[in-house]
Amino acid sequence: MNKKEICIKLAEDYADRAAKGGANYDESYQHYLSRCLNRNEDDLKSQLKVQGLNKPDGFIISAALM
Repeated sequence: MNKKEICIKLAEDYADRAAKGGANYDESYQHYLSRCLNRNEDDLKSQLKVQGLNKPDGFIISAALM
């Protein structure tokens, strides 16, 4: 995952949480995205891991279930 992808994932998570609190999703997303793009990539990767957002999207199907 590159820096831009990490920033997008973090911004989406932030905007989701902010919208649940009554904030505007799009404004929150744009605000956090611009902040993330100015941050160090190692710091962003660390935050992604701490927040549990570093897991792949989608479902993993075990071969035993097929």
